[in-house]
Amino acid sequence: MDPTMANASLAPNGSVPDDRDPTLAVAEVAILTLIFLLATLSNGLVLGALSRRRARSAPMHRFISHLCLADLAVALFQVLPQLLWDVTDRFLGPDPLCRAVKYLQVVAMFASSYVIVAMTYDRHRAICRPAVAFRQGRVSWKTPLAAAWGSALLLGLPQLFIFSKVQLPQGASDCWATFAEPWGARAYVSWVTLMVFALPSLFITTCQVLIFREVARSLERGPQGKGVSAAVAKTLRMTLVIVVVYVLCWAPYFSVQLWAVWDPQAPVEGPAFTLLMLLASLNSCTNPWIYAAFSSSISGELTRPLRPLIGFNLIPRGCERLVWHLLRVTPHSMVNHWAARFHSVLRLVELDGDWYIW
Repeated sequence: MDPTMANASLAPNGSVPDDRDPTLAVAEVAILTLIFLLATLSNGLVLGALSRRRARSAPMHRFISHLCLADLAVALFQVLPQLLWDVTDRFLGPDPLCRAVKYLQVVAMFASSYVIVAMTYDRHRAICRPAVAFRQGRVSWKTPLAAAWGSALLLGLPQLFIFSKVQLPQGASDCWATFAEPWGARAYVSWVTLMVFALPSLFITTCQVLIFREVARSLERGPQGKGVSAAVAKTLRMTLVIVVVYVLCWAPYFSVQLWAVWDPQAPVEGPAFTLLMLLASLNSCTNPWIYAAFSSSISGELTRPLRPLIGFNLIPRGCERLVWHLLRVTPHSMVNHWAARFHSVLRLVELDGDWYIW
């Protein structure tokens, strides 16, 4: 059996170059480092914000929490090992670690994809079948999440048997995939593309079409109908943006993966080909900022530690306690009137029952 897949999560590599392009290697390391830092920091901040709201969290927040966990798994189990691998050029660990790393890399991919599927399905059920969602209660969000994580853990198992520490012709060893048949790499990469990207994208698109059709029907009913609340509309917009960004980030990755296995002449060592392999992980960086942009509660929690630093910057020194006391004892109607008259000088914002000045 000949090794046909190299240190990218799935990508084949029919030859082993003796020399690396130093410029390309530096670019890979720099991009992976940036993606790792952004994904870890942003998802960690959103998870911290959601944990502070646990007592008041909505079902949608639970899906966002699990998506943050899946994106953190991508950063820790996919991006970080790939970063270290690119630094050393060869996998330096033993065979069990090689198999474990490859398994966790694909589990993170499946989890990130399937949690989005579960979240979209939950929105579809809540809007298109609200009676069923109400009867099931908490089970309505627990079951899809359990299915998402269970499927990710199960579907990643082939990695444990496909990848191993292989002796290369040059005498070195690396963590590579081996197949009994020449068509094995094509079949496996096509299967992973189908399960991680194609089928989830089709399912998500179908749910979104059904959701927007139901929303259109509600709007057509006019004032006599139930209509669509602002919160539901915002959740729909957020879900749609997450799905669109998901497709834009994953499509180039799987396109070059399929190109690599189906075209023997594919420029797998070219700069464009190599850098496109890294775009999929960008999805784990963008999701947290989408949550913050569409959720006032999350953005409020994220800015909470900065409020003492931002507030009172325009108040003369020595007057902070006096102004604070006046704001606390003044009725909100009078504060609003005062803020409207002097909005060009100060901006008053009420956050969680307290008044802040910007």
